[in-house]
Amino acid sequence: MEKYIENDILYICLEGRISSDNVDALEVEIRNLIGDRTEYAFDAEKLEYISSAGLRLLLKLKKDNDIMVVNVSSAIYEIFEITGFSKIIKIKRQMRQLAIEGYEKIGEGAMGTVYRIDSDTIVKVYNLEDLGNIEIEVAKAKDAFLLGIPTAIPFDIVKVGDKYGAVFELIKSTNCNEYFLRHLNQAEEFYEKYAEFIKSIHSVETKDNIFPKIKDMYLEQLKAVKNVLSDEVYYKLFEDVNKIADMYSVIHGDIQLKNLMISDEEIVLIDMETLSVGNPIFEFAGLYMTYILFNKHEPNNTEKFLGINKDTSSQLFYSTVRNYYNYLPYEEYNSVLKQIEMLGNIRFLFLIYSVGIGIPELRETRIRDSVETLEKYVKGETNGF
Repeated sequence: MEKYIENDILYICLEGRISSDNVDALEVEIRNLIGDRTEYAFDAEKLEYISSAGLRLLLKLKKDNDIMVVNVSSAIYEIFEITGFSKIIKIKRQMRQLAIEGYEKIGEGAMGTVYRIDSDTIVKVYNLEDLGNIEIEVAKAKDAFLLGIPTAIPFDIVKVGDKYGAVFELIKSTNCNEYFLRHLNQAEEFYEKYAEFIKSIHSVETKDNIFPKIKDMYLEQLKAVKNVLSDEVYYKLFEDVNKIADMYSVIHGDIQLKNLMISDEEIVLIDMETLSVGNPIFEFAGLYMTYILFNKHEPNNTEKFLGINKDTSSQLFYSTVRNYYNYLPYEEYNSVLKQIEMLGNIRFLFLIYSVGIGIPELRETRIRDSVETLEKYVKGETNGF
């Protein structure tokens, strides 16, 4: 009997037919493999049939620990469903294999690549190896859809070669970044549409603890960079982040154009792993980092990753922020800009210093620059960007 370990869980592979003829010997073999382990599951990819005797064995094993059966074929799943076992044991159906050769690539980002399957569906192929994180994103997408957030509708997780993918319903869509580049002559109109879309996301509120609080995430990131900040700067930043008004708006967290699609002239979200709740100002801190800070010491950064040159990237960010906050008087607007710059540099510093992303040769320069900017903020020497 084959076995393997994944995420510290022992998976025992069930094969062939399980019936009264072999169930006793099978139980002995399974218990020998389990030993004193408390976390184990069964892989049913090669299981062809399971009788009532086999089901009783699973019940006996469940009395010792909660168990899970994965890679269950349609035929075996039907047995679990008819007998009611699917209600008492966690069952994961076998993923179908999907070949993407010949499909049009319509988007690409840090988390994965999006392909058009047909006129109604797309598949996002993840760079992640952890299936659990992908299942979390798909669950977030379903929660977002039920909250009324404009998002692609996920309905299946598939295997694409040795990677995982999620299939979404998204009719006649194109990547928003590509759309923007093709319509630069209508940029001002697009900035307004982009800002209105972000407002529509933030207009959705939830207090049901579906998503984490983004303020808490930023405070944790600030703690992670404490070693490169003076005590005076660190505690002032901690105080000011804490003072930001608590809100329950849904925040995407990485709402740059490559994470959006346009379907029938409407903008929709496709990446959900960063969903949270909080004050909308945190949303723009993320955009400030993407469109401004990464270009600061690497002027071709957005051109390399997004196809947008530095000047257009700046115009895109500043115009979107201006359109979003067009109701604020000058002094309040300038205060918001200072907070965005402060929060953006905290997150940027975290990613460069603690996570280690970016060009290694620029690491020290970027760390020094963000630290100096945060020091100026604490001294009141920043004027908003």
